[in-house]
Amino acid sequence: MNVLPHKQNEKHAVFRLEEYFKGYTFAEGIFEDRFGKVRQKFTVDIEGLVDNSNLTLDEYFKFDDGRKENRVWEIKPTGDGTYIGEAADVVGYASGKIVGNLLRWKYEMSLSVGSKQIRVHFNDEIWLLGSGQLLNRARVSKFGILLGTVTIVFCKTNPHVSPLSPWQHANTQNAAIARQ
Repeated sequence: MNVLPHKQNEKHAVFRLEEYFKGYTFAEGIFEDRFGKVRQKFTVDIEGLVDNSNLTLDEYFKFDDGRKENRVWEIKPTGDGTYIGEAADVVGYASGKIVGNLLRWKYEMSLSVGSKQIRVHFNDEIWLLGSGQLLNRARVSKFGILLGTVTIVFCKTNPHVSPLSPWQHANTQNAAIARQ
């Protein structure tokens, strides 16, 4: 299965959410507070289903503090590289536009913080890299004041399954030993 996007030419990839996220995607990320201190680390297992160009993303988060969370996005292309999306904890709709290999994605979300719900604004920039990975930098704010930044890397390979067969591992290890 080809996990890299189809190429328009050597310089620019055609980036479409419904193509990239179809099937399994793995992600890992961090949340940094506004002072740059890492406050949370997490991984995400994502299953993407496409039906008539509409994308359903079933995201399963595992946080380093043991918390688990599930979010289901329903995302629809609206033409000319634009998308709208919704999820249970998103207030109203998310909206975004892809230009080249960059998606700008904006939405408001109701987050649980302790026993309270707070409403925050996400301003994401999601870059399709030449490696086929996505790099997401999201600025999280409330009343225009930066609360922190989320950085996520998405990849189409499953880190729980080795991409090399056992004989390739052995050859790689033997080659490394031989170079010493």
